[in-house]
Amino acid sequence: MSQFELLQTISQYNSTARNRLKANYKQILKDHNIKPAEIIDMGYATNNVYSWTNVKANNIPMFEQALKIATHFNFDIKEFLK
Repeated sequence: MSQFELLQTISQYNSTARNRLKANYKQILKDHNIKPAEIIDMGYATNNVYSWTNVKANNIPMFEQALKIATHFNFDIKEFLK
């Protein structure tokens, strides 16, 4: 990915509705059989990891967090943007 493409992806991520990112995150967990505990083991706070799936919470993974998760579990960051 070029620097330009990375900037475009960051911009798209930051302008995507939170509820869409949250729904895509939940689908990613399901599709890749990722357990919240595995993300917590990466060093993320338990309350953050669970709030990312809670519909009532406004919290979502920041772009850098999403990118680290995508890299760790070997999927494309753009899956958050579907």
